[in-house]
Amino acid sequence: MFSVPYTIELNDVTMFVSKSYTGPQFLEAVIDQFDQLYSDSEHSGRVMSLPLHPFIVGQPFRHRYLDRALEHITSHDGVWVTTSDAIAAHYQSTGNRRADS
Repeated sequence: MFSVPYTIELNDVTMFVSKSYTGPQFLEAVIDQFDQLYSDSEHSGRVMSLPLHPFIVGQPFRHRYLDRALEHITSHDGVWVTTSDAIAAHYQSTGNRRADS
């Protein structure tokens, strides 16, 4: 059994429905979280979960903020945008090695 880190803080249901975030607030929170974890990852790996639901973030007035967040994230070297299943499969097949090694 594998447990891949999952945080509720960046869940789109939490942010948009429970906390009534606007698109720009969502974008800022995602970028702030990523930037801190990216900085922290200089010496060891990090996992940033971004739980998304098409019926929430997929709305036309929200989707552009997700696009901007993903553009920011993918513009950095060494970032592996993937799924929890792929993380578990990678770990199972390689042990505790980084995806980019």
